[in-house]
Amino acid sequence: MRRTWMVLTAVAVGLMLGQTASAGSAPASVSITATVDSFAEWANASPAIVAGDWTGNVNAVDQTRTASKALSLYSNFSITLTPTSTGTGILTYGTETLSTSYKITGEVTVPDAAYKPAGTGAGEFFAGANTYTVTHVAGDGAYGINLLVQAVSPNNRAPDAGNYTCNVTLTASW
Repeated sequence: MRRTWMVLTAVAVGLMLGQTASAGSAPASVSITATVDSFAEWANASPAIVAGDWTGNVNAVDQTRTASKALSLYSNFSITLTPTSTGTGILTYGTETLSTSYKITGEVTVPDAAYKPAGTGAGEFFAGANTYTVTHVAGDGAYGINLLVQAVSPNNRAPDAGNYTCNVTLTASW
């Protein structure tokens, strides 16, 4: 009788466990949100145009040399590019200068067709009104911007030998 009682108890427990295991399910659907802010950043925030980037060294009077730098701008918003310089933006070595001009091409709404002289006056490269628009295209987010620089040696004398330098800052704002 004890044995029967043990078997009946084991069967009863098994039936109770079976009902618990097959009782059903209760799914939870979790909604997830992540926020991406509007931003713009340069792939390289400190690019440089070095001596080897030019079409050659200046070695004659009234000689034009050019260089360019391909820049990548990441942006998820339409932005305005504004060129500035902490100096004059003119290639200088001591008191000597080379006539310096610039243009912007690439994925800007209105690229420059011709070089603009360094300076802040009307029609010059660093004039406050000289800006460039990069229009965001949904799903793109990467834009190629080209900074081109042109240097011309004086037409009536040889400039001093040396490394002529200046700087340009392209600020993306929105």
